[in-house]
Amino acid sequence: MTGLREERKRSTRRALEDAALRLFARDGYEATSAGAIAQAAGVTERTFFRYFATKDEVLAPDREERQARLRDAVLAAGGSPGSRTAVQVAAAGLVAIAPDFEAERDLMLLRRRAAVTSPVLRGRLYDVVHTWQRTLAAALVDAGVGALAAEVSAEAAIAVWQGSITRWLADDSGSLADCLSAAFAALPHAG
Repeated sequence: MTGLREERKRSTRRALEDAALRLFARDGYEATSAGAIAQAAGVTERTFFRYFATKDEVLAPDREERQARLRDAVLAAGGSPGSRTAVQVAAAGLVAIAPDFEAERDLMLLRRRAAVTSPVLRGRLYDVVHTWQRTLAAALVDAGVGALAAEVSAEAAIAVWQGSITRWLADDSGSLADCLSAAFAALPHAG
């Protein structure tokens, strides 16, 4: 019974996310109400607010779980001290989680189209990217990297991540992991 209930919750959450992104991209963020999102997903507005406190929260689904996987991947990639640079460890962690995003290419495109419609969404996405950067820096520190090196390496790695996603979304050939690996390899002294 619990398994079925959890699956139904995941399905409802996904339906709300998909409906919100489609409506944001089509009609704009400001013109899309929580009620319209709920109606498009086939649920009540009250159900929408059980899953999301605000309508902009649909932009970062599963962020906490994915960030935990990033932390684990960075710790696994850390190896023995001095065997890899901090940027190489960050790159290995990001490449390891890239497949999690590959199945959501269409949703990622919708998120970007939706963000164009609203300064609120662009700000929300900026905040989300910043949480990834903080997560990566903290994981690097946990892997034995000094605080300043961890912070600067995380900044650089997230910039490469963002650029790689943009290139991958624009060119549908190949995987995000391959695109990301190639971008990190192109960095002087990082690949």
